Amino acid sequence: MLQPSTLFNEEIRRYQEYILNYGRCPLCNRGLSQGENVYVGKGLDGNISVACESCKNIISADAKKFVYHPKEYDVPKRDMPLWRYQDFPKFVSLLDSGELFFTRADKFEDVFEGARGFNFQKAAICDKIKPSLTLKVKSQLRAAGIENPTDDEVEKKLREETDALFETQENKRKEYFVSCWHANERESEAMWKLYITAKKQGVAIQTTMERLCYSIGKSGFEVGGVNYISYEKPLESDAEPIWYKRTAFKHENEVRAIFHEVGTCLEGMPVKMDLNILIERVYISPSAPSWFAILVKRVMNKYGLNKPVEYSRLDEKPIY
Repeated sequence: MLQPSTLFNEEIRRYQEYILNYGRCPLCNRGLSQGENVYVGKGLDGNISVACESCKNIISADAKKFVYHPKEYDVPKRDMPLWRYQDFPKFVSLLDSGELFFTRADKFEDVFEGARGFNFQKAAICDKIKPSLTLKVKSQLRAAGIENPTDDEVEKKLREETDALFETQENKRKEYFVSCWHANERESEAMWKLYITAKKQGVAIQTTMERLCYSIGKSGFEVGGVNYISYEKPLESDAEPIWYKRTAFKHENEVRAIFHEVGTCLEGMPVKMDLNILIERVYISPSAPSWFAILVKRVMNKYGLNKPVEYSRLDEKPIY
């Protein structure tokens, strides 16, 4: 059994396991509602447990509170292998700092990160939200002392509110910090080529869903699989775009860990990790020379990381 690096990690894991997977309180089996408070703490038997508002008296008074939102993503099984392919300098940086860098969503190369649809769909989105937004605008105008606003006044204010809404949605991308992983039972030739600059001098960290959740030394994260869609229709207004990508990227089979931080000016977020929990084994890139494998092992030993080092067999010679 894995040992969590902090109690926070155990609480988060339990929250994900019970609430995100099942959407109900494990104590009374009642289905949870959007925005409902749920609590994670020690139960009467001393074990970490999850409770809804009605059952919170069953667990410890210092229980941590979360807000339940139905998941928009699949939570992989706890033993699902996850991979992170990287050049050797980045691997050394991880060992040296003990920190995993979470990239701010608007800094990714894919401009569709956090998008709700295509630009040409903007008019359709406006038409869909216009009725509810018009009611809001009229209420604002009345509050400003304009009891019977003209159509022109309403339209002008409506344009202002619509522009502000789209600007807010675009800026919201700056609130999400993401670490991307590839879900696969085996190593991937495509991932080696995509993410290793020097193919013969890269490594792949192999972990599992459970290990990733246990190793993150900061509370408040979510981990789940990306939904790949065509954006033939724009996302609904209550959807979280950060969990969606275009089908053109489906080969990445991405699982992402996400922090949602409001009001920060950071361009990225380094997060402390328990590397002895996170890393299950390290893979040496295909066709790597023997000296590189020796170097990787020496560097791992230097930083006290005693984990198996595997050689990629993707370039092994076949027999006919």
